[in-house]
Amino acid sequence: MPHVSEVADGIYQIEIDEAKTSGTAEPLRCSTVYLIVADGQTALIETGPAVVAPVVLGTIRRLGHDPSRLSYILLTHIHLDHAGGAGTLAHQCPQLQVLVHQRGARHLVEPSRLIEGTRQAFGERFEDEYGPIVPVPEGQVRAVDDGEVIPLGERELRIIYAPGHAPHHMCIYDTKSQGIFSGDALGTPPIESNIVLTVAGFDLDSALESIDKLSQLNPKVVFFSHGGVSRETARLMQSLRANTKAYGDIILGALKVGEGKEQMARRLGAYHSKLIPGEYHLEEHRFEHIIPWYVAHFKRKGVA
Repeated sequence: MPHVSEVADGIYQIEIDEAKTSGTAEPLRCSTVYLIVADGQTALIETGPAVVAPVVLGTIRRLGHDPSRLSYILLTHIHLDHAGGAGTLAHQCPQLQVLVHQRGARHLVEPSRLIEGTRQAFGERFEDEYGPIVPVPEGQVRAVDDGEVIPLGERELRIIYAPGHAPHHMCIYDTKSQGIFSGDALGTPPIESNIVLTVAGFDLDSALESIDKLSQLNPKVVFFSHGGVSRETARLMQSLRANTKAYGDIILGALKVGEGKEQMARRLGAYHSKLIPGEYHLEEHRFEHIIPWYVAHFKRKGVA
C-alpha cells in the first residue's frame, strides 16, 4: 500500500515503494506522485514508472475521485522514474492531456530514444522491474513552455522552465499553495547535503541558474519528486546552490591537477562529512554516479 498524505490544501502526496510494487528484493527508489484536487477537477504531477500505474489509479479511487475524469498529467521531465507510466495511464484515461516541456514532448509519442537511454541507465531488463515505456497517443500530448499557466479550478499551475538536471526539465508552481513541484531541479532531502541530481546531459551552469530562478518565486513549500516536502525553502535553496557549486569546484579542481575518480570521491566525501558528520560511509555510492556527469559537463564546456 502506498503512503498517502494531504501535504497542502487539495494536494495529496502518494509515495510508492517500487521494490514492493515490482516484486523484486532489490531496494529501489520511492516514486512520489501528487494528486491535485480543485473544484472537482483533478490533475497528477508525475506518474512514476509504469509498474506503479495500477497503484496510482487505485489510490485516486480510494481518495474518492474517478481516474476517468482526470484533466491533466504534468511531467517535470521524461525520465523513467518520473514519467515511465505516462503512456500506460494515458491509454487507460483517454480524456486527459499529458503536459511536458516542448523539448521532451516528441519522445513521449515516439519513445525509441527514451527507451534506449533508459536501457543504458537502468540495464537491459529494466522493464522487468519498472514496467514498459508505452507511447503516449499524440493527441493527448501537450507541449508547454516557460510561463504558461494551466487553470485547474480555483488554482493556477504555472510552468517554470528549469533545465540543468535535464535540458527539458520544468517545474510547476501552484498559486494556491505557493509551492513548487520540483522534479529533480531541487534535489532530495536532507537539506544539509542536498545537491541537484546528476544524469547524462547534466549542465551545472543551467542547474545553478534554475535554482536562482526558482528562489525568486519565494515559495512557501517545495514538493519533492523523491520523498517529502520542505517548508524551509530559503535554507533549502541556499544549501542546494552552495553544495551543487562546491561539488563542481572540487571536481574541476581535481581534473585540473590530473586526479582520478577515486581521489575526487575522497574529496567529495571530506566535504560531505562536514555537512552531516558520520554519514560519509553512507554516501560513497552517490559519488560514483555524480562524478562522471560533472566531468562530462566540464569537458563539453572545454574547461577540463
